[in-house]
Amino acid sequence: MATAAKALFFLGIAFLSCSSIGASRALVTHHRSLLENTSLAIFDVTKFGAVADDKKDNIEEFTAAWQAACKNSTTQAKVLIPKGTFRAGPTMFAGPCTSPKPIIVEVEGHIKATTDPSDYVSPEWFTFLDIDGFMLTGKGVFDGQGAVSWPLNDCRQTKGNCAPLPSSLKFDGVNNSVVTNITSLNSKQFHFHLHGCNNISFSNLNITAPGNSPNTDGMHISTSDRINVSSSIIGTGDDCISIGHTATNITITNITCGPGHGISVGSLGKRPEERSVNGVTVTNCTFIKTTNGARIKTWLGTVPAEAKNIVYQDLIMDSVQNPIIIDQSYGSKTLRAPSISVWKISNVHFRKIRGTTVSNVAVSLQCSTANPCLGVEVADIDLAYAGRPQNTTFVSSCANAKAIFGGKLNPPAC
Repeated sequence: MATAAKALFFLGIAFLSCSSIGASRALVTHHRSLLENTSLAIFDVTKFGAVADDKKDNIEEFTAAWQAACKNSTTQAKVLIPKGTFRAGPTMFAGPCTSPKPIIVEVEGHIKATTDPSDYVSPEWFTFLDIDGFMLTGKGVFDGQGAVSWPLNDCRQTKGNCAPLPSSLKFDGVNNSVVTNITSLNSKQFHFHLHGCNNISFSNLNITAPGNSPNTDGMHISTSDRINVSSSIIGTGDDCISIGHTATNITITNITCGPGHGISVGSLGKRPEERSVNGVTVTNCTFIKTTNGARIKTWLGTVPAEAKNIVYQDLIMDSVQNPIIIDQSYGSKTLRAPSISVWKISNVHFRKIRGTTVSNVAVSLQCSTANPCLGVEVADIDLAYAGRPQNTTFVSSCANAKAIFGGKLNPPAC
C-alpha cells in the first residue's frame, strides 16, 4: 500500500472511531438529562403487585409495569424497580412502544433469577426486544444465580453436550439506547447478549462471575452496528467482551478485564450463516491475569468471510498468558495444526501494548495457509516476561502472517 493510501486508511479508521464515540456521548447526555425530568410518569413495579420478598416470581408484575409505560403513557415514562430483593423468571420487555421515547427502566433493587432450568424454554432471562429509544440504568443488580446451573454448561465436563443456558440480559433489535451503572452478577451464561442492535452505548457496568464459571462472557455482540462499551469492570469465566459475526463499528474503551479470556474478535466461522466483521477499536484497556489479552479467533469455517479494520491500542497487560494472539485454528482437535481457515483477516493493528506476560510467546500470529493475514501491524510492544523459569527464551511466533513490525519491540519481531 502506498504511503498516501496508508495515511488515508489510518485517518479513516480514526475518524470512524471518533465520530462513533462523539455520537455515543451525545446519546448518553440526552438520555441522562431525562432522568431529571420532573414530569416523568413513574411506573413502580410494586404498584402492579410486585413483592420484594425474595420468594414470589414477579414476571407478570414486571411485565405489566413495562406494558403500561411502553404503551399507555402520554409523557416520558420510567419503570422503577425499587430497593429490595425481587425474584423473577424469564421476563420480556417488548416493543415497539407508542409512549414518548426514550422509555426508562431504573433498577434500584436486587433482582434474582429463578434457578429451575425448566423455567427457561428459551435461553434468555431478561429480554429487551424491538425497542427504539431506551435507557436501562440504576444502582441495582441482576443476579443470574448461575452457580446452580454452571455444571450443566461446562462443555469440557459434559463432552460437548452442554446446556444452552440463558443469558442474563438479551438485547434483540434495540436501537438508539443507553445502558449505564448496571451490575450483572453470576450469569448462567452470557451476562449481556446483543443481537440485531444499532447505536447503543454501555458504560459504568460492573460484570462479575468467578474465573471458573463456564461460558459467562461479559458481553457478546453479534449482527449489530455502532456499539460503544466504556468505563466498565468485567471479570468472568470467559471473554470479557466477545465480538461475533456480522458486527460493525464496535468501540471498546477503558475496560478493566480480569479474570477472563480477554477481549476477543470471534470466535468466527463456526456456522455457515456467519458474515464479516468490520471495524473494531479497543483502546485504553487493562487486562489482569487473563488467559488472553487482544485476541482474534476463527474456526476453519465453510463459508468465506472477513475480519478487517481492527485496532487494539494503548493496552496494559498484567501477568497475561497470551497478550497478543491471532488463532485461525480455533476449535481444532489437533493441537497447533496448520490452519486452512476460509476466513480472511486484514488491516489489524496491535499498538502501544505494555506490561507483563507469563508466556514465553507473547505475540502469536497463527494465520490461515489458505488466507494469510494481510496488513497486520505490530508496533511499540513492551512486554516483560514474568513466568517461570526466568531463563526461558522470550519470543514472537508467526505463521502465514504478513506482519509489519515497528517501534520498540519486546519480545522481538518474528
